[in-house]
Amino acid sequence: MERSFGVDDVLAGQPSWGTLIKRGLMKKCPRCGGGHIFRSWFRMKERCPRCGYLFEREPGFFIGSYFVNFMIAEGFLFVLVMVFVGFKANSPDMGIRVPAAIGVAIAIVGPLVFYPFSRTIWSAFDLLMTPLEVEEIVQAADAVLPPPESED
Repeated sequence: MERSFGVDDVLAGQPSWGTLIKRGLMKKCPRCGGGHIFRSWFRMKERCPRCGYLFEREPGFFIGSYFVNFMIAEGFLFVLVMVFVGFKANSPDMGIRVPAAIGVAIAIVGPLVFYPFSRTIWSAFDLLMTPLEVEEIVQAADAVLPPPESED
């Protein structure tokens, strides 16, 4: 795939926050919207294959994605507890085994299911909070541009 690098790469503004978050929710590159950024469900590629965006911009970068994943799991558990409280108010004899089993399943399966989404959402948040420097834009372009042909 050949791609040209020019002034537009440096001067183009970053996408809106809505676009960035939408791309994160769809497991796409937050910078360009390109797909196929995961090697497997739990392994993300180092750079976007389309634009060269480096996902882990500094050591420990993805600690924020664990927080996003935690918030998603806790949100689902909160909804479960509120539904349980509502049902319990109308039916005081209702048991706790089924809601507890559902809660354990959400607590274990939820973070595994949302893991890749939390990484792309966190990448989108980071790009929103810390736009790319010119050096990062050039490095991204260098990562996807073919090497110059040598003259013999």
